[in-house]
Amino acid sequence: MPLSAAASDIANTPALPPLTQEQVQTLTQAYDLIQRDYAKPVDGKALMVGAIKGMVADLDPHSEFLTPEEFAPLVDQLTGGFAGVGLQVGEQDGQLRVFAPIDHAPAQQAGIRAGDVITRIDGVPTQGMTVRDSVARMRGPAGTRVDLTIYRANGNETHTFGITRALIHTSSVTTRIPVPGYAYIRISGFDEQTVPDLADRLRDLAHATPPLKGMVLDLRANGGGVLQDGVGVVSAFVPADTLVVTVRERQPGSGHVYRARYEDYRRPSFTSDPLLDLPPVFKTLPLVVLIDAQSVSVTEVVAAALHDTHRATVMGQPSFGKGTIQVTGPLSGGAGLMLTRARYYTPNGGSIQNRGVVPDVPLAVSAGADSSNTLPSVREVDLAHHLANPLDPDEAAYSVSHAREVVNQLRAIEARTNPPLTPIHPAPLPQTSQNDFMIEQALNWLRDQPIIQPSK
Repeated sequence: MPLSAAASDIANTPALPPLTQEQVQTLTQAYDLIQRDYAKPVDGKALMVGAIKGMVADLDPHSEFLTPEEFAPLVDQLTGGFAGVGLQVGEQDGQLRVFAPIDHAPAQQAGIRAGDVITRIDGVPTQGMTVRDSVARMRGPAGTRVDLTIYRANGNETHTFGITRALIHTSSVTTRIPVPGYAYIRISGFDEQTVPDLADRLRDLAHATPPLKGMVLDLRANGGGVLQDGVGVVSAFVPADTLVVTVRERQPGSGHVYRARYEDYRRPSFTSDPLLDLPPVFKTLPLVVLIDAQSVSVTEVVAAALHDTHRATVMGQPSFGKGTIQVTGPLSGGAGLMLTRARYYTPNGGSIQNRGVVPDVPLAVSAGADSSNTLPSVREVDLAHHLANPLDPDEAAYSVSHAREVVNQLRAIEARTNPPLTPIHPAPLPQTSQNDFMIEQALNWLRDQPIIQPSK
């Protein structure tokens, strides 16, 4: 969700009809009745903030009105970093759920995982707490401690983690060579340093001994980021000027076509093209992309582009299905507005909205993984007010079948009155292929060795 538009840009649309007298009168009557007859006095300013928040929240799951107190920390986060535990969280089914831990941040090092439910923060229950309030509680001065109690459904376990806050300024790119001749590249998010960091690490990998024969690009549990940075990542692996993604806005003819070229991924801090003189071998080396249900938004753009251009084989589970882009900008008085402004379309002309990127090769999370005792992953199609996919003629039927599948999964869990519980010991993201089943299968695929398919 890039901070890339001013309020004037957000509002730069053709003149729209003003509110009718009847609409204004209805709003005024409701306001007056609440002020006069509600069970306790209500601050008029807070009442109007609530009205605007409700209006925006009813649009779709990703649009949001931000008060000055909420907008200022977001600006700090997107521009200068912050001190906290390093978690991407959101509300799902009334629970505060971890979407993704930031690589190498305190929460991941403590063992918190994507999918964990945060039930208490410093002993205070999160039930009824807004996401923004919970994030504010988790943040604080670097070096201070916060206790997070989490529930892990797969294993029916509860753990309390004592975590020391730190400045979150870690690189979103990590690389290693898990098997001689094969590189592993992990991207945990897309920010202004992602493309330069990726280029530096690829240049180092170009000198690997023995020479590389293939690569694994891990985009699991990647919550997305800024579109231009995703375009830059794709550009590192495809020929120049390759179509990456098309962004279409509401007005006919508006939007932009992004290609693998410097002007489409250039960022204000760049003094030159980070990908200039990148060894050409990375345009042709066999590539596997790993995704899962926590691969969201710009992450899905990257996976779809590498898939549609036949540059990579996509493996894992279907991605989240967020095919829209939000623009965030300031409003008067220090407030802000995060507004869904456009849709993404893949190089093949498709939309990832609701369905997500479907992998070429489906993979389970682990060998012999039993999904019958695991809560279904929440995706875009499960969220209230999600936008329809304009290119999916079977969307209504898909939504019904998906909902039925979720219900069946939940019933299967409920029917197991005494489910066998498999203890899950907290651990950070694996650092070797030997303890990450999906990485093992990706490497097997690259080496033409048999892979273990998920059980039906």
